[in-house]
Amino acid sequence: MCTRQLSRFLLLLLLSLTVALAGCKSGDPQVVCVDVEKIMTDSKAAKEANDHLAKVQAILQKGLEAYQEELKKSPESQRQQELQQGLALLRRQLVLEQAAARNVVHKHMLAQIEAWRTDKGNTVVLARQSLLSAPATVDITADIQTRMDAGTVEFAELPKVSIRTRPDADTGKDEVQDKKSSDTKDKKESAKK
Repeated sequence: MCTRQLSRFLLLLLLSLTVALAGCKSGDPQVVCVDVEKIMTDSKAAKEANDHLAKVQAILQKGLEAYQEELKKSPESQRQQELQQGLALLRRQLVLEQAAARNVVHKHMLAQIEAWRTDKGNTVVLARQSLLSAPATVDITADIQTRMDAGTVEFAELPKVSIRTRPDADTGKDEVQDKKSSDTKDKKESAKK
């Protein structure tokens, strides 16, 4: 009779351990994925970024046209070099604006992923691009895009283009040199008195 009780006890203990271990197994995090490229091109925020960048490009194009017009006043020998410098500056500005707009969309996406993950609990979110294969059931791209589309994003102010040509800078230097010359003359006259 003792053996039966011991057998039942061991069987109950084994069953309890099996259930307990199965409960621990369910504590593993769920793994899901997001198609980052799709979000960065198809979301409302990405489309707003494209609109913002179109405005930036229009402003920079107008600035280039005004600069080219101003360069017509420069000597022919300097014109091409100054145009190349101006173009390089405008290209750098466009690249900076593109990076800033992309960063705004990326941060918005990450905030929405984190909010989704917090709502779901013990979950790991990976970029779909880093997975070789995954079932469609673990792809939460649509959920993240819906959350992003419900929110708003703010982009940097549109740039302002101001044009300063070399002849103006040379004139400014002449004025500074003239002022220094007159200051020196005034000092010499004061010393003579």
